[in-house]
Amino acid sequence: MSKNGKIISKLFRGTVVSIIAATVAAMIGIVVDGVVIGRFLGEDGMAAYTLVMPVVNLATAFSGILATGAQVICAHHLGAGDKQKARRAFSACMIITVTVSVVLMIIIVFFKDPICVMLGAKTDALLKGSTDYLIGVMFALPSVLFLFEFNALMRLDADANRVVVAVVVMTVLDIVGDLLNALVIKGGLFGMGMATSISYGIGLIIMLLHFTKKDIIFKFSFKGIRFKNYLEIFTTGSSSGVGSASAMLRVAIINRILVGVVSAAMASTVLAAFGVVNTAINLMSSIMVGIGMTCATIAGLMIGEQDRSAMISLLKVTVKTALIMGAVLAVVTFAGADWIARAFSDDKSEEMIRLAARGLRFYACGIILYGINNAFVNYTQGLRRMVISNIYCFLQNFVFIIIPALALSGVIGTDAVWASFIITEVLTMLAIFGLAAYYKRGIPRSFADFLFVKEPFGVAPENAFEFSVETQKAVIPASEAVREFCDNKGATDKQSYLMSLFVEELCNNVIEHGFNDGKEHSIDIRILNTEEGWILRYRDNCREFDPVKWLEMHESDDPTANIGIRMICGMAKEVKYLSTMELNNLTIYL
Repeated sequence: MSKNGKIISKLFRGTVVSIIAATVAAMIGIVVDGVVIGRFLGEDGMAAYTLVMPVVNLATAFSGILATGAQVICAHHLGAGDKQKARRAFSACMIITVTVSVVLMIIIVFFKDPICVMLGAKTDALLKGSTDYLIGVMFALPSVLFLFEFNALMRLDADANRVVVAVVVMTVLDIVGDLLNALVIKGGLFGMGMATSISYGIGLIIMLLHFTKKDIIFKFSFKGIRFKNYLEIFTTGSSSGVGSASAMLRVAIINRILVGVVSAAMASTVLAAFGVVNTAINLMSSIMVGIGMTCATIAGLMIGEQDRSAMISLLKVTVKTALIMGAVLAVVTFAGADWIARAFSDDKSEEMIRLAARGLRFYACGIILYGINNAFVNYTQGLRRMVISNIYCFLQNFVFIIIPALALSGVIGTDAVWASFIITEVLTMLAIFGLAAYYKRGIPRSFADFLFVKEPFGVAPENAFEFSVETQKAVIPASEAVREFCDNKGATDKQSYLMSLFVEELCNNVIEHGFNDGKEHSIDIRILNTEEGWILRYRDNCREFDPVKWLEMHESDDPTANIGIRMICGMAKEVKYLSTMELNNLTIYL
């Protein structure tokens, strides 16, 4: 028997890789476009590509709102054991996505020229290039919206491998399509956009095949959807929208700051350099966003369960992962800045390469802090502390960048923009510590000081007994410890005996039937003494296994067989079982 919470760390590590892969894939098409455009279509092509990025950011703003809103709400309802509410949230999200996709495409078709002019296309060459790319990539926007959402939801529906397959297929097709366009078809910027649209569309089809399966949680239906379901998605996902919208405005303003501090002859060069830096930032930040999305999803589940110790375990593993990934990205980016910049260039623009490499090295210095700060924003979003999440997201992604860039641009020129990437992360981190100090009324010293949950939350520590079982020999000590805890908390002799026997029988059954696949597994159990009665919460990371249904299917003539499980279930006011994120979750209310 060991300390409770190991499953949360294992779940996080097992989930974060596929979520990072999918979030990177959501940007990889745009990044590949940037590399190929820079290599084969020159500085003007790269400048036109850069000008269109705010529109792509707008699409990702909507996808962030819908994906994170649906993800957090569904995780919250599933954590509370309510499949029907989770399905209504999913269905509402699908309706909104179709509507937003249609509206975005109509706006682009009819207003492509004014949009590109507003974004800074002042020459005929820039206008033609930017409109060509915008029309080509327009068809990818619905896929971007759906892919973000399915990336989040399919983990809750135990189909994470499908996301990985879709990511690999989509990435390979996009690279092949871009190279064919550049070397064979010669389709220019329009062809680049279309290659991305086609690859994203095929990735979406692979995702949609998930819904042909029978035993899935998320099934579309108009039944029971109310206006509040739509509103709930937008409000819960609002911080993702704030982040993406802030990024869109930030890019537009920084474009103007950069153009304002250089000569007219250098405008295309500095815009192309910023395009390289911004594209690299989008790709690397998507890795950190994957960490944050994982944190938000699991936080939503734990909020539904009111599990304080699991929340602390989640914070620890999130920060540790952000530190490790941030350190790796920082070293790679700083050391490889010249190589990255040259990947986007035809080697004729040495000044653009120099500027881009300098910007990348500045950004590398703030990546670690960015990962932790972004995880905080996502974590508070998972808690549905939307005011905190929105404010900090806006500060990090806009205010703390734009104000220093504007203030310093007259003094240090283009370096003002690059330096602002570091300044914003330092200021955001200080603001997070300030909030924790405010809530604690003192200096925060542990992860528990950064929970930011709405109190009262869960049960008092003295009324909860939590532990993990990983081996057969730990079962009996765990059962004896349960009985001792129940006796000390005023349970009747019958309740104490049956709860300890329940734990013993259930753990033995799970170890016998779920630990035999050669993988590492764990069982987390919580015994809660509440004013309404006793609550038993059980969680394991084995294959799908409902112990109550198993008991019904293996009913024995022996009256003593599985007596603890049978009697506890018979005494229960309510029994809830749910399989989500490849976890078995059982809650029994006595």
